[in-house]
Amino acid sequence: MSERQRLRTLVADTSALVSLAVPRADSRRETASLPDPLQYLLTSCDVSVPPEVVSELREVASYTDIHGAAATNVLAARAHYTVRDPYEEAATPTARPSFGLDAGETDGIVLANALGADAFLTDEFGGTNFGLIHAVLVETRIVPTPRLICDYARNGHLSSEDARALIDVIGGQRSWDASPYVRQVVAQLE
Repeated sequence: MSERQRLRTLVADTSALVSLAVPRADSRRETASLPDPLQYLLTSCDVSVPPEVVSELREVASYTDIHGAAATNVLAARAHYTVRDPYEEAATPTARPSFGLDAGETDGIVLANALGADAFLTDEFGGTNFGLIHAVLVETRIVPTPRLICDYARNGHLSSEDARALIDVIGGQRSWDASPYVRQVVAQLE
């Protein structure tokens, strides 16, 4: 994203927040010297999430793995994002629509549309869900997590080497390794 496309408002999905929190939760690798992508997101723009995302984060936090630790880190950062019920916003449906997505994604899309957010952050970048999310977002753009990290590097917020390292760390935990989308986004850093 160029400076003119700077994200000011963003709605995030559970999976994207967990992915951004993985580097600080990964005790098997030396990640202390890497930038913290979750911290950067939460301090660079106004982030909102629906209550369903918080519920999903609590569920993931109950796991005894890196994803649970990452979700715990996101919950600990609660003071840095706003929880908003999308169905209490003006001009939204009174009940969850049936988009064929999970509840957190669906509520996030409804909230993003209601707020006119600049972006909806998600880990959906493969298969049919990417197209589906793109189709139901009204004026909000879909931003997959790997793209956000690479955009931070292109805009000078972190180095290309740090972006590659973050994507490597996150990708190893979030099954991004075989993704052609991730390979293409990272290739644009060179």
